[in-house]
Amino acid sequence: MAGKGKLVTQTVKLGIKYGPQIWVATQALRAPAKEAVNKAVSSERARRLAMEHATSLTDGSILKVYKGDSAHWLVFDGDEPVAVHPAIDMPLDTLAAGADLTKRIRPQDKLSATDRARDAAATALRRGKPNQIN
Repeated sequence: MAGKGKLVTQTVKLGIKYGPQIWVATQALRAPAKEAVNKAVSSERARRLAMEHATSLTDGSILKVYKGDSAHWLVFDGDEPVAVHPAIDMPLDTLAAGADLTKRIRPQDKLSATDRARDAAATALRRGKPNQIN
């Protein structure tokens, strides 16, 4: 129990010494962290909307494509693109050009945690490469 007082004293000293630097760092990193979280949440929301749309189609499927550094979900009916979530002012055929259609996800497919982690890693790697469509 004698070591507890010394631990508290050392913690207080380190807090006084490095506290202002930690505060400045957290303020500087807050905005980029919020932006990254908002991007992830909006992509997940768009995926859910695209999956609901694909479920309502006869032979529906979805595919994740990129315009710049933002992810978009193309909805297919058979092999024909019919919609994109979130909406974009680019023709669907142009957005789907060059995409690997074998990676489409059907509503009846169940994604594992490994698949989702792999997709998140690919998206994180793409963040550093703007102006790429696929």
